[in-house]
Amino acid sequence: MKVQLVLAISCLLSFTACNNANRSPKAISNTEVLERAGKAPGMNAGSGRFTVATPAGWTKTDTVVSHVHYTFLKGPMSADSLFQVNVNIVSQQVKEGVTVDDYMEGTESQMESIFDNYKKLDTGERPVTGVTAKWLKYRFSNNDASLWLSGQISVLVKNNITYVVTLTTPADELEKYSPVLDTILDSFVAN
Repeated sequence: MKVQLVLAISCLLSFTACNNANRSPKAISNTEVLERAGKAPGMNAGSGRFTVATPAGWTKTDTVVSHVHYTFLKGPMSADSLFQVNVNIVSQQVKEGVTVDDYMEGTESQMESIFDNYKKLDTGERPVTGVTAKWLKYRFSNNDASLWLSGQISVLVKNNITYVVTLTTPADELEKYSPVLDTILDSFVAN
């Protein structure tokens, strides 16, 4: 589960200073990334302030890991995969004037520094809950779990709260699950 959660919180760390100057960011474990996120200023500001529909055949769990509140949507487990497709949602308060562009720029920089073999696949934007969200599709390997994965992070800022909605799939299944992510984003409403 840590592999699934670390993807979302990598975004939330984009404005948090790195305290391990003596180590490469890629040498930081998933556990350490989660611990840092839990200590980030404004973490969980949007917890309980949004609604989202659960896709048919998926399960929804609200949970807390390392002081970070997650809404975790899990797809059906495939018999031939070691990884369960999922979408997780996290939030963080941001300073007045921080834009979705600022946040996405920091997110991509953070992902490049943390994930091995990170490759940006595509970027774009779409409306979510009345604001423009930016999205980033990518692929990477995760050393902690020895997996190749793909994902799409969608970031939106509403009322000075950043919501990060992250789809994570096995490496070659991102497009297969993109319609599910669209359904989730279409149903997302932040108060």
